[in-house]
Amino acid sequence: MFVHESHLPQVLNAAEYTSTEQLEREKSTLFQSGWQFIGTLEDLPNDGDFFTFELFENPLIVWKIDGQVHTFLNVCPHRFSMLSHQPCGHAGNRLRCQYHGWEFDHAGDTRKIPDSKSFRPMEQGALGLIKYHTETVGKLIFVNLTENHPSLADYLGPGYQVAQELFAPERRLFLSMDYEVACNWKIKIENSLESYHVDLVHSKTFIETPDEKVCEHVLQPRWTQFTTQQPAATRFNIWMDDKIHQFTGLENDGQYRHYHFYPSMMYGKMSVFSFAETVFPISPDRTRILAKFFCYPGQPGTLKTRIAYRALGHWGKKFWPIVAQEDISVMPDIHKGMVAPQLPSEGLISVREERLFHFQEYIKQATSNGVLTEEPVHV
Repeated sequence: MFVHESHLPQVLNAAEYTSTEQLEREKSTLFQSGWQFIGTLEDLPNDGDFFTFELFENPLIVWKIDGQVHTFLNVCPHRFSMLSHQPCGHAGNRLRCQYHGWEFDHAGDTRKIPDSKSFRPMEQGALGLIKYHTETVGKLIFVNLTENHPSLADYLGPGYQVAQELFAPERRLFLSMDYEVACNWKIKIENSLESYHVDLVHSKTFIETPDEKVCEHVLQPRWTQFTTQQPAATRFNIWMDDKIHQFTGLENDGQYRHYHFYPSMMYGKMSVFSFAETVFPISPDRTRILAKFFCYPGQPGTLKTRIAYRALGHWGKKFWPIVAQEDISVMPDIHKGMVAPQLPSEGLISVREERLFHFQEYIKQATSNGVLTEEPVHV
């Protein structure tokens, strides 16, 4: 059942989706001091592995050494070259600049300077890498670019424990998606928060909008949740779903769950699958989306688990990109409607879309005064 009994007003106006000034307020208030999801431990399978990532125009290099994950600004302090332009690779026990070969350790300290005598006099450790705070929960990696910040557990609140469940060590990554869409970041978030569009947009995947009787919304000050019963679409798929759960030993609760932890961290769970998804605003009309998909193939270390992982991964690599493409097909058009010089109304939100209303109130309050209270403002 839904929380509200009648429709709700659109809190944000069209200009708040298209204005450069509004986007800058959102980035400074909501994003730049927060913890950002940038990858998973499975992106760093071996000690010495690294991957690179651009976060709000800051080039990062994320490196695992001695079992710990470290994040640095991917810029050498010597002549400001990127240490590496490769999306991923193996650095061994030291990061090495691709330009002149300066080497750095896990603290970011300079360990080797070729022809170091030509730099005399220079104090040891005078030049090093900028290091950022990095934390993990489950298999997810988060980074914070600021000095003063809450712990990841405090920042995510209930989302920390949910991540431990949905991205536990026995869950396996099978698909990574990193792409851009021509729309405002809030349009992408809002698209994920409502099931009203399922019949038309997701006719090949989720098939039909779930009945209100099997839907539940939870609205909290800094997060929301949607839960529904999500039976398979055909008798064959129902049979397969039961067999998969028997094979993996996971209880089949038939639930689809979607979580949104403000401003932009989302988790989902369907059958034996789970996903983590976030967005990064690039411009008022462009958004980067990072999504990582996991499955539970059973307890690790058995032939049965390996077979299940291959089968689930094969199915998931087909299903989830179709879901994403279905949404991509409509989100740019939503943004194009927003920038029209004349609009037919101020907008309207149904009770099925009430998570949007809650999210919009959060945005309105945060960008109006820069201070978030425990309860959203009701407009």
